[in-house]
Formats: sequence, structure tokens, C-alpha cells
Amino acid sequence: MVELYVSKINDQQRSGEIKDFSRKGMRVILEIPDVDEKDQIQIGIQRPDYNEVVPTASSVAWKKCSSGKCEVGLRFKNFPAQAKASFLDYGYKKWLKSKLCRK
Repeated sequence: MVELYVSKINDQQRSGEIKDFSRKGMRVILEIPDVDEKDQIQIGIQRPDYNEVVPTASSVAWKKCSSGKCEVGLRFKNFPAQAKASFLDYGYKKWLKSKLCRK
């Protein structure tokens, strides 16, 4: 797993763990699921090795809840290209390192 986090949703401090991250969207685990399908939201995404929070507009594609937590699928509406490339590169390097360490 690669550590990426949601730190804000609609300008409110929220925490969420990003499970999957792609060019078009991501899957997030949220403890406070105050979003619904088709909502348009503004989120802040953060890497653990940077203090900078990258803001991006997203829409909620789907939501599945159980045991007080929700998995939420988000589609990016507006994500800065350079920041997206940085997040994807970071994730790939972490994933590759984990595969090499298993051998």
C-alpha cells in the first residue's frame, strides 16, 4: 500500500486514506461519510513526505459503507497535471520497492 491521504473535504478538516490512485480518480476510505453519490466536492490530497496539500475538484462516483467507514470512489474534475504526475510517480516507486523487497 502507498500512503496518500485526504486532509480536507469542502474546506473542512477530514481524514481519509487513499487506497487506489489513478489518472482519472481514486478510492478513499472515510470515517465521516458526509458525501453522497454524484456530489461535487473539493478535496485536499497529501503525500506523507510533503507538507503541501494539493486541492482538486472531484465528483463522487460511488459509495459503499459498513462498520462506520465508507469506501468512496472519486473522479477527478480538475487535478493539476504536474501534481498528478508527482503522485503517480511516488506511488509507482513505492509499489516497485515493495515488489523488489519481497524477492
